[in-house]
Amino acid sequence: MTQKWLVPIDGSDIALHAVAWVEKHAADYREPPQIHLINVQAVLPDDIGRFIDAETLREFHLEAGMKALAAARHQLTAASLIPELHVLVGDAASAIADFAENHDCSLILIGTRGHSGLTGTLLGSVAMKIVHHSRVPVLLIR
Repeated sequence: MTQKWLVPIDGSDIALHAVAWVEKHAADYREPPQIHLINVQAVLPDDIGRFIDAETLREFHLEAGMKALAAARHQLTAASLIPELHVLVGDAASAIADFAENHDCSLILIGTRGHSGLTGTLLGSVAMKIVHHSRVPVLLIR
């Protein structure tokens, strides 16, 4: 059975740590995993709708999301892994956890900064929220 791995990408170099892990470990499987790259765009304030139509907002989110996914897509494609790209709008942690469950993903791989203690608590990491909300196993990669 083909593994389905979900890799959330926010456009940061830290997120690419998970992509590097995928490149390194994908060959460990008889059949390469199916990789889903996801970027979740923040919801813009409702007032924006008074000035910009819904289609323009949709295009804005899609363009920004694809830009954030570009480096990860390029890295995986260079390693002969062709990812599926997804751009969603909403709360990052819940959107990622819901996507993983609804698409039967077997693993969520997240690059983290590795903050712990008071710093990690104050930052309220998206990765930690996913760990708490997801029914799919989560692998944090530092």
